[in-house]
Amino acid sequence: MKPKVLLINCPSSIEVYSKSKIKTAIGIIPFVSLAALAAVLLKNKCEVKVLDLMLSKEPKKDLISKLKEFSPTYVGITFTTPLYKEAKELAAIVKSFSSKIKIIGGGVHPTILPKEVLANTEVDIVVVGEGDYVLPEVIFSEDLSKVKGIAYKKNGKIVMNERADFVKNLNALPYPAWHLFDVQKYRKPRTTTRENPIGTIETSRGCVYRCYYCNKSIFSRQFRFKSPKRVVDEIEHLLRVGFKDIHVIDDNFTTNRKRAKEICDEIIKRNLKFPWNLDVGVRVDCVDFEMLKKIKRAGCYGISFGFESGNQKILNELQKDTTIDQAYEACEMAKKAGLEVTGFFMFGSPSETEGTMKETIEFAKKLDCDYAKVTLIVPFPSTAMFEDLDKRGLIRTKDWSSYNFHTSSKVFTHPSLSWDVLERYYNRFYSEYYFRPKFIFRRLKKGLLNGNVFFDAYYFVKTWFF
Repeated sequence: MKPKVLLINCPSSIEVYSKSKIKTAIGIIPFVSLAALAAVLLKNKCEVKVLDLMLSKEPKKDLISKLKEFSPTYVGITFTTPLYKEAKELAAIVKSFSSKIKIIGGGVHPTILPKEVLANTEVDIVVVGEGDYVLPEVIFSEDLSKVKGIAYKKNGKIVMNERADFVKNLNALPYPAWHLFDVQKYRKPRTTTRENPIGTIETSRGCVYRCYYCNKSIFSRQFRFKSPKRVVDEIEHLLRVGFKDIHVIDDNFTTNRKRAKEICDEIIKRNLKFPWNLDVGVRVDCVDFEMLKKIKRAGCYGISFGFESGNQKILNELQKDTTIDQAYEACEMAKKAGLEVTGFFMFGSPSETEGTMKETIEFAKKLDCDYAKVTLIVPFPSTAMFEDLDKRGLIRTKDWSSYNFHTSSKVFTHPSLSWDVLERYYNRFYSEYYFRPKFIFRRLKKGLLNGNVFFDAYYFVKTWFF
């Protein structure tokens, strides 16, 4: 009999933004990680279902219903740090339904804190790192001690196995199993997309950079990538299953500019006409005008840059290894190429002051992006920032559900600023940026031209008054 595996996405994977100023720009997008894991399980002759509880109005009821209908032998739950509490609750529901079901935890948080997850939840096994090859081994192994890349419970104790290698050849992975998803339900507001439904694609893995606040290095700093041909083959697959707008979720799509250009060349060569977006964040030192023009020609309409701060000392503290001048240049090149530009900024670095936050607000206004987003920095576990603050006794809580970029989580004591001040400047950023006559006039003009003026008005009212 084939093993039956149910893969679950937590209900609040997007809901964590519900109290933020950017809530109206957030839609429901499919998680490529679940689609990728489902694909390798199918390839290994498992019977697989995906339950994306982001789409559910009654998550607990829908989970129990799916357990009754499918009767899985394994349940996989992927989660980040803010979703730890919710994943714990889901695991408890699964075990209360049937103690025989083996629960496998995966994702960023279980990789960082596997022992804590196993000790404090109903999760039986944790995949540490990438699960593409590890997960099938777990399911078919008769001896977990021989499976690299996991931690597990055995006779009341927690066993940590040797770490598995990262996936080196991404081309060898099967196409993500998007046919297991209800494609039509993945949508974003008109402000941040061109068409619906929205699809996602991972063209590479690994970030070679060392930002102070980022924990992506737990999945390797080595840049690994799919070939341009494989990427565009996968794009065609996404379009065939019904997605109409594709968002690239790479850590940094332009790490290898030559490859980025070749992907665009392949899209153009095949005469593919579809809108796409680089909305996760591109480094300002990883673009050039030729590449940006080619990206635009290949159908990309938007690019996001991680500007972070308007103060060079803060950028240095964040270990961005970029400059203010590079930020201005990247933004201008992208605008000149005809791309919509979104800027990402953050407040709360340990050396932050009211003065540096004022500089960042002015910097954002001078860049004058189509959209701008500021977050309150969060020292996630396994980041250099968390380790430094923890050593100084400044981490106030390890209630992981509080670790949210867009709410006043107050998870650490800032060395020189109160949270009231940080919150005030967070709100000030949005009001000063979006209430500028120049910005309002531009949005009004653009809305009249593209027919989105009523949508813009609706989202504006919803953002500021609800």
